[in-house]
Amino acid sequence: MSQRIIIVGYLMLAALFSADAADLILAENGKAALPISLGPNPAPDEEYAAQELARCLNALSGATFEIRKEPRPQQEYTLSLSYDPMLRPEESLIETTERQLVIRGGRPRGLLYGVYRLLDEKFGCRWYTPDIEVLPKRERLTLPSALRERWSPPLEYREPYCTEAWNGDWAARNRMNGASMRLGEKHGGKVTYGKFVHTFENILSADKEFEAHPEYFSWVKGKRLKQHTQLCLTNAEVQRIAIETVKRWIRENPEARIFSVSQNDWFNPCECDGCKAIDDAEGSHAGTMIQFVNTIAAAIEKDHPHVAIDTLAYQYTRKPPKTMVPRANVIVRLCSIECCFAHSFDSCSEQSNTSFMADLKGWNKLTKRLYVWDYITNFSHYLVPFPNLDALDRNVRTLTAHGVVGLFEQGNYSSGGGGELAELRAWVLARLMLDPRREGDTLIREFVQAVYGPAAEPVQQFLDLSRTAIRGSGEHLRINDGVVREYLSVEILKQSAALLERAAEIAAKLGDAKLQARIKRLQMPVWYTRVWQGREDFETVLKPSARQLLDAVRELKVTHLREHTPVADEIKRLELLVARRVPPPAPTQGVAAEDFAFRISHQQNLAALVPDELAEDGGAAWQPGSTREWSVAWDLPKDLPAGRTYVVRVRVRVDKKGEAGPAFHIGVYDTATRKGLGEARLQAKDVPHNQYRWYTVAEIEPRSSAYVYVAPDANEANVTAIYTDRIELIPKN
Repeated sequence: MSQRIIIVGYLMLAALFSADAADLILAENGKAALPISLGPNPAPDEEYAAQELARCLNALSGATFEIRKEPRPQQEYTLSLSYDPMLRPEESLIETTERQLVIRGGRPRGLLYGVYRLLDEKFGCRWYTPDIEVLPKRERLTLPSALRERWSPPLEYREPYCTEAWNGDWAARNRMNGASMRLGEKHGGKVTYGKFVHTFENILSADKEFEAHPEYFSWVKGKRLKQHTQLCLTNAEVQRIAIETVKRWIRENPEARIFSVSQNDWFNPCECDGCKAIDDAEGSHAGTMIQFVNTIAAAIEKDHPHVAIDTLAYQYTRKPPKTMVPRANVIVRLCSIECCFAHSFDSCSEQSNTSFMADLKGWNKLTKRLYVWDYITNFSHYLVPFPNLDALDRNVRTLTAHGVVGLFEQGNYSSGGGGELAELRAWVLARLMLDPRREGDTLIREFVQAVYGPAAEPVQQFLDLSRTAIRGSGEHLRINDGVVREYLSVEILKQSAALLERAAEIAAKLGDAKLQARIKRLQMPVWYTRVWQGREDFETVLKPSARQLLDAVRELKVTHLREHTPVADEIKRLELLVARRVPPPAPTQGVAAEDFAFRISHQQNLAALVPDELAEDGGAAWQPGSTREWSVAWDLPKDLPAGRTYVVRVRVRVDKKGEAGPAFHIGVYDTATRKGLGEARLQAKDVPHNQYRWYTVAEIEPRSSAYVYVAPDANEANVTAIYTDRIELIPKN
C-alpha cells in the first residue's frame, strides 16, 4: 500500500509562471504546474483523494492535473499528500514553502479531510446539496509560502440525520461522518454503530422471555410488566446476559466501534427494591442505567479496547446521577426531545430548556464523551414550517462549549426525504459542526444565494418572513406541534405563497427545471399548512393547494408527510379534498370547520377521512364503534374575539345495529387547565341510523388552548361506525 500521494511539478515549469516570490503556484492561465503522482498500489481512499483534488483543481483553473502512480524526487516542486501516524484519525496538517505544499492526515479520514479543507477554505469550494457544488473559477491558483495549519474537527461525531444528507460524496466533502451516511471505503469510512439505540428489547425480549423469567423485566406499581417494559438493571442474570449479548454483537460486527445499550422507546423503568435504592440515592433513574452500562463496558474493555458502549440520557434517564461516573469507554447520548426549538437552549425561559441546560452541565462534569441527540423537524407534520433557524448556530455553540463531542440532528429520515428546508438545515449544521463560531444567518444567506440563484431574493424574503413571524408571536416550538399556530396565520401564509410564486415565475421564465423543482419543495409546506388548517376559502385556496400538493408529492416521490405514516394515507386525504363539493358557508359571525380541518389521530385504524355522499360536502371523518379514543378533534381558532360566548355544535351520523347502550360522546377540552369545558353523551336509542343530525355540546368562551373532540363509546355491537361532517361555533351574544 502506498503511504504517500505526491503531486510533482517539473522545475522547468516554474519559468512559465510569473508570481510573487512568496507564492506557491499550482496553476496559471489554464496550465497545471504540478502533476499528481501516486505511489504504487494506492489504497482506495488515497486514490479517491487524488482524483477529487485533480477534479476540483481542474474545475477551478481549467488546467488538467495528471495523475501518475509513481513516486517523484522530493527536491522537485511538489504537492505531497501523506498519512501521518502522529495525527489523530480525522486531523490534517497543511504546510507550504516556496517549493512545496504538503497535506498530511491521520487515518482513516484525515487525508481526505485535508484535501477538502484546502479546497473549501483556501479556494472557496462548496457542496451545498448532493447536486449543487460551487467551484469558483480563477486564472491563477496560488497559496502563501509560509502556511502551517493543523486542524481537527471540534466534534468526533457529526450527523445531520435527514435523507438529503445521506449521500456519501456530499457527506465526505462536508466532512460529516455519521453512521447513517453512505460513506464507503473510498471516503475513509464513518463512525460505525454495531447496534443503534433502544436496544433493551434486543438484549432480552419480553415476548420470548417473560413467562419463564418475569424477574428480568420492570417492576412497576407492584407488578412485573410484559408490555412496554424495560429491564431490571440490578438483576445479576440480566447483567450476565447483557454482557454475553454485547460480546456476540462485537463478534458479528468486528468493524463497528460503538454499541448502544439503551432503554426502549417508552417509560416504565424498574422500581424493584434494588433498582429503587440506587436511583433514589442518585436522584435519577440514570443511576441504575450508568451502573448497568459501566458493568458491560468493564467486561469488554480488555479484549476490545477500541469499542465504546453508548447509552441514552433520555426522558426518565435525562437527569445525570449525583455520583455515578460513566467509564471512559462509555458514551452518554443526551436527548433534547422535550425542548423548545424556536429559541436557543440557553435563552428560552421554558422549563424544558432550563432543565435541559442543567442536565447538559451536569453530564459535562461526569463524562468526556458526551453526545447530543437533537431535533430539527415536526415529526407529526414533516412539511409544516419549523422556524428554528434563529437557534441553530447558538445551540451548536452552547453544546460544544459544554463538553459535547458528538452531535446528531434528527430531521425527516424517510426514504423519499423532502422535509421542510431539509437541505438548507443539513448544510448549515454541517458548517457549524466544523466551526461553531460561524454565524447561522450568514450561512443561510450564502446557501440561498447559491442554491436559488436568480430566485434568491424572494426565497430569502420568504425565510425572513417565517423567522420574523415566530419572533413576533413569541411562541415556543415543539417536535409534534399542530398546524394552527399564530406564526402560521392566514396572512403569513398568504404572503409566503406570494413570495414563492414570484420565485417560481422566475424559474419558469428561465426554463430551469431543476430550479423549479427546488422552489416547488419550498412551496409544498405552504400548500400543506393551508390544506391541513382548512381555514381559507375552499374554492380559491384549499382545493388548488391540495391539487398542487398532490401533484408535487407524486412528482418528487415523497414517501412520508409524517413520521411512521406512509404517504398513501395522505394521498387519499388530498384526493378526497380535491373531489369534494363546496361546503356551506360558516354561520354569521361564527366559525365552521369541515372534516378536512380536523386533527385525525391513529389514521386508518381508529379514524380516517372518507367519501360520504350524505355529508354536506361529500366527505366525513370516520371512526369505528369499537373504541373510546378521542381520535377526531378540532383545535379552536386562536383569533376569536375575547368575551364572546359561542354555542358548540357538531354534525354527526352513526351506523347502528341496535338501540342498547351508548353511541358516542362529544366535548370541549382545555389543554392549559386540563379540564373539560363541556360534554354531551348520546345513547344509541336517541340517535337515528344513517342520518346526520346536529348535536349541541356546550356554551363556551373560546380559549386558544382548547379543542372539540368526538369519540365512540366502545359499543360496536350496536354502533358500528360514527361519521363527523362539520363542527360549528355559533355566537350567542
